Amino acid sequence: MNMRRAFTLVAIWALVLPSFGVKSGRSAGQATPIRGLQDEVRVVRDRFGIPHIFARNDHDVYFMMGYVQAQDRFFQMDFLRRVASGTLAELLGRGPMDRVLAQDIQLRVLGLRRAAEASYPALSQEAQAVLQAFADGVNAFLRDNPLPPEYTALELTKAAIPAWTPEDSIVIGKLLAFQLSFGLDDIDFTVRLAAYQQAGQAAGFDGTKLFFEDIFRSAPFDPSVSIPGFLQAAGMRRVAGREWKIEWSRQLEDITRWVSPETIRAAREYLAEIADMPVLQSALGRTTAPSGSNWWIVSGAKTDTGFPMLANDPHLGLGVPAIFYEMHLVVEGPNPMNVMGVSFAGTPVIVLGRNERIAWGATTNPMDVTDVYEERVILDIATQLPIAAIFRDQRRRILAIPQVFRANQPGNGTPDDLAVIPPGTLPSGVSVPPVALVIPDRNNAPIIRVVKSELTDFRVLSVQYTGFGPTRELDTFLIWHRAKNLEDFKRGLQYFDFGSQNWAYVDVDGNIAYFTSGELPLREDLQEGMPDGPPPFFIRNGAGAIFRGDGSIERIVKHEWVPLQTRQPGQAVPFEILPFEEMPQVVNPAQGFIANANNDPIGTTLDNNPLNQLRRGGRGILYLNPGYSIGARMGRIVRLIQRELDPAQGGDGRISLDDMERFQANVQMLDAEVFVPYIRQAFANARASGAPAPLAALAQDARVAEAVDRLARWDFSAPTGIPEGYDASDVNGERQPPSPEEIAASVAATIYSV
Repeated sequence: MNMRRAFTLVAIWALVLPSFGVKSGRSAGQATPIRGLQDEVRVVRDRFGIPHIFARNDHDVYFMMGYVQAQDRFFQMDFLRRVASGTLAELLGRGPMDRVLAQDIQLRVLGLRRAAEASYPALSQEAQAVLQAFADGVNAFLRDNPLPPEYTALELTKAAIPAWTPEDSIVIGKLLAFQLSFGLDDIDFTVRLAAYQQAGQAAGFDGTKLFFEDIFRSAPFDPSVSIPGFLQAAGMRRVAGREWKIEWSRQLEDITRWVSPETIRAAREYLAEIADMPVLQSALGRTTAPSGSNWWIVSGAKTDTGFPMLANDPHLGLGVPAIFYEMHLVVEGPNPMNVMGVSFAGTPVIVLGRNERIAWGATTNPMDVTDVYEERVILDIATQLPIAAIFRDQRRRILAIPQVFRANQPGNGTPDDLAVIPPGTLPSGVSVPPVALVIPDRNNAPIIRVVKSELTDFRVLSVQYTGFGPTRELDTFLIWHRAKNLEDFKRGLQYFDFGSQNWAYVDVDGNIAYFTSGELPLREDLQEGMPDGPPPFFIRNGAGAIFRGDGSIERIVKHEWVPLQTRQPGQAVPFEILPFEEMPQVVNPAQGFIANANNDPIGTTLDNNPLNQLRRGGRGILYLNPGYSIGARMGRIVRLIQRELDPAQGGDGRISLDDMERFQANVQMLDAEVFVPYIRQAFANARASGAPAPLAALAQDARVAEAVDRLARWDFSAPTGIPEGYDASDVNGERQPPSPEEIAASVAATIYSV
């Protein structure tokens, strides 16, 4: 590595604005020597500042990818690796009421950094080389340039900034996949069900029934699916929904029979602790919170060009700078590569994009890959820490991993002043642990809560998740960078182990396809045809049994992930997973288009029961998830495409690029079309003779009357209505003042939504 010759980087800065971080004095076409390159590299920045990297070998293209990302985004990259690793306080300080430190503690407990370190040796040699080249490029930039100005404000010098490593890139990827797939709804649903049951017992109503009518809903608002007829075509059948749900929900009539009241109380406290932690907010309400991405693909048989088209609009959290980083990578030579799209800052792959033969896009598929367990444990008398989990008549080892927490102290005038935070409870109430506890047999499941109890059988909460072990997602994208056809794309899918996604695919041969990726664990009880007590979206029994008061086993409980028997190609999770051929997928469907907007892809939840669909041949329950998005965005997409393809609805029977852009800019609210008429009717009823006095008085309020009138004149669109906003009426991305119609629609949309 250190014997590489210093070659020349030719940087051509084309129409670049100063806001893109161009160093003063650097002129167009100026050659800049960078130590570590193997050959000449050209970097061309277009008028948007997007870097186009032209190299003669893989090492140099990924080296420069790291270099230019660091040039534009190093503080963001550093921030992300520290968030994921649980070391953000070493950058920002402890934060008000130790909030930054508290989040660090949770991330250390969960162990994304441990998973990243385990993943590096599991990757292919090619992926390892790419990661190292990228890291070398980042470090070359840091070696030759001053730190971004944020570090001056934080009183940190280069001495306090760790060199970039391959594991840093991996952990950023794991953080983003974690935020898209890790779920704690098991805890939320259990706590809420217990509250409903407790209230029902006190007030004399059926709390369980009300919970399932009021809180828990699987069925979407709109029933549009991505692959109509998939279940029937795949030989999967449904059992009678209502009776099936009554049977398993009846087992939950007293949740405290399955989860102790002390554990439920501890779970409630845990939810309160993490509620304001940005990294973990996505894990709460995954099946109920509004979210959104979308894509659709249209076959060449349905387009005006005769070629397939793909539109993708991934919706991730807004930030400055954005989470995505657009790039173009070209390798010229005997093994050429030409790929363009978006990466995540700090990572060396194009995650959404195209090469010369294929293009791909994605939305999140919220498959249930997380189970929370109540574990019975044995404590070490001296340390009062769990040392083993009880599983029936056996013991499972609990591993204690020492932790040292540090925090920057900006503002005291001393550079690089990082203080060690000793274990114990701080004045803020934050508890600093000396160790992180994991159960290796549960795919390195962390213990997230020790239950305070007077009982002699001590309990903890653990979380089993597909992302806590070594995985190989990076290999997926490296294969796609050079993929030539559908088979290459499918080969790459084998290594996309966690962070489940819905992938859209098109190629120059005219193929369109949809695949679900991510390893979905099979649960023991579901493979026998019925939940054994709480289904997987509630806290489950980690001891494998219900025990009598004397410690003997009353009965066996089957809540485990099925032990691995047959490893599938590329499989990472050491448990049985749903076979690839049973995952939602379709190639070249007869209808000529495919769409997804985080909706139920095949219809397992349409009858409001996610547990009554049997696998092919009746081999257990086909359980994907307790619920998806409400389906309004998917319903709008399907209606727009079908209308354009149907002359009877005014369409011309073909989809054009202009149509695709128009669809993507559509902001019509499908749910408003359904509910606004009911609002108007309710207002009319309140003004009618004989209306209840409180409603009649409300209807006389001029503000209410104006609001209803605005809704009555509304076209159900939701433009921003402000000069600063971007809307479909803008010209070539240049913002235009909103029209009176747009302002009125924006006001009505706000009234409806807020």
